[in-house]
Amino acid sequence: MKHICQPPVLILALSFLWGGVHAQEKYPSKPVRVIVPFAAGGATDVLTRIAAAELTQKLGQSFIVENNTGAGGLIGAAQVNKAKADGYTLLAGSPGPITIMPAISRTPISFNAERDFVPITLIADSPGAFVVGKSSSFKSVQEILTAAKASPGKITCGSSGVGAFSHLNCELLKSLAGLDITHVPYRGAAPAMMDLVAGNFDFLIENYPSPQKLIDTGDVKLLAVTSRQRFALKPNTPTVIDAGVAGHVMSAWIGLMAPTGTPQAVIDLIYKELSVSLKDPTIQKRMFDMGVVPGGNTPAEFAVYLAKERETYKDLAIKTGLKID
Repeated sequence: MKHICQPPVLILALSFLWGGVHAQEKYPSKPVRVIVPFAAGGATDVLTRIAAAELTQKLGQSFIVENNTGAGGLIGAAQVNKAKADGYTLLAGSPGPITIMPAISRTPISFNAERDFVPITLIADSPGAFVVGKSSSFKSVQEILTAAKASPGKITCGSSGVGAFSHLNCELLKSLAGLDITHVPYRGAAPAMMDLVAGNFDFLIENYPSPQKLIDTGDVKLLAVTSRQRFALKPNTPTVIDAGVAGHVMSAWIGLMAPTGTPQAVIDLIYKELSVSLKDPTIQKRMFDMGVVPGGNTPAEFAVYLAKERETYKDLAIKTGLKID
């Protein structure tokens, strides 16, 4: 009787084991949360929703975008860091919480952005736009550099706030060119843009989508971009490197990331499906219209991209001593 009972028990155990393994291999089997650590309606949110909609269509489960704001993106990123590494909680990563704040924050951060998140793929990126008001007498970056050298402290650079992308671009320019330029911080990109148009400070280096409409209407003049090569949307516009400031490369990016430990098969699947969508002409046009270049790089390529970004901000923090609370 003992020998008769063992095989069914063994078969039953094996069936449970096989069922569990088979279930783990099927992804996604339930809705996936994508945490955007910034408010709804901004570029990070909109671009993430485009990506989430594509993944929903391709993978047959809802990729639900949730906005969890605060502390420059650190709160939302911390939420994802605490989540189970099973592929069902993803992060819409961006410079603030992933590459900028770890380099310049004086206050300890609850996670290690380099260690605690793995890259999946870049959704989109864009350079900084070096812009002046339409009434500005400056016609090139070189003219601004010359004026700054001639009158230390007189030339003014606006930003959307201390520690913001635009602020760090200003500091990078000052550091690389050895200039004394006065930083004028604002509470957000919109008031900074308004004062630039009004001529209340000399120039601004902001994420390209922010001044895009003003560039198109002629209310601000685009002098250069902060990409390594010419910007695909403005191929006739020089880079800041072209203007003689070697090494001035800074981009604003959005990419999908996951908690470290997420199965590689899940990472690869999301990358594979999303990268196909990001090559679709309709999706590309939507992104180009927003002033960004579609991504779709491999997880390994995205990791290299992030390593360069981290190096830029770490070096800047060391050279300038820039720290914020």
